[in-house]
Amino acid sequence: MDMIFDGVAVLFLFFAFIAISSEGLWGSALAFFNIAFSALVAMSFADKLAGIIVKSASFLSGFADCLSLGGIFAVTLILLRFATDYLAPGKLHLPPALEGIGKIVFGAAAAGLLVGFLMVILQTAPVHKKIFWGMYTPGTSNPPFGLGLDEKALKLVEVGLTGPFKGKNAFNASDWVTKHTAARPYDNTAEEATDAKAKSGTGTGEAAPAASGGPDSTSPRIPGGTGGAAVGLPPTAP
Repeated sequence: MDMIFDGVAVLFLFFAFIAISSEGLWGSALAFFNIAFSALVAMSFADKLAGIIVKSASFLSGFADCLSLGGIFAVTLILLRFATDYLAPGKLHLPPALEGIGKIVFGAAAAGLLVGFLMVILQTAPVHKKIFWGMYTPGTSNPPFGLGLDEKALKLVEVGLTGPFKGKNAFNASDWVTKHTAARPYDNTAEEATDAKAKSGTGTGEAAPAASGGPDSTSPRIPGGTGGAAVGLPPTAP
C-alpha cells in the first residue's frame, strides 16, 4: 500500500521539478527560497488563524488546522512569486555549465521541499491517524521510498524557527507530528493490532475496539483538533 502513495508523491515531485527547473538557475533559486519562507510563515501563524476559524466558523472547526496551514502557505507563496517577478524580472547570464547544474540542484531542492510541505499540510487534515488506509503514516513511512521529504521539510522549518527569533516556544518537528497525529479524529490503528493478534493466534476473545475508520470512542476529543486546543476548548466526553 505504501508504494501507491510513494508513486503519487514521485509524480508530484517529477512535475514540480520540471516546472521549477525550466526557469533556470535564477528562477529555481528564487522558487526554493520562496517555498522555504512561505513554509516558515505558515508554521508561525497557522495555530492563531486556526483558533480564529474555530471561534468564528464552528462548522469548519474540523478543517481549521488544514485550512489555516495550507491557506497561509499558498497565499504567501503566491505573493512572494509576484514580488520576486516584479523585483527581478530578468535572468542572470551565467556560463552554460553553471546554469545547467544550478537549475538541476535548485529545481530538485525546491520540488522536494514543496512536495514535503504538502505532505506536512496533509497531516493536519481531519482524516485517519494512518492516512489513506495506512498508505502514509507520518513519522514512520518516510515517503517517497525512504526519502522522508515530509521530515526534511519539518526539519528545515525547525531550523528556521529556532534561534534568537524563535519567540516564546521553539518549534520541535517530532512534537508537531505527535500532536497532529493525536488530533486526527479517526483511529484505524486498533484494527491492525486486532488483525495481527488474530493472525498470530494470540487473540483473547475480548470485545473488539471501536470499528475501523471511526472515531476512537474511548478517548475525549477536542473540537477543531489542535485549532480548538489553541483557543482553550475543553475535550468532549466520549
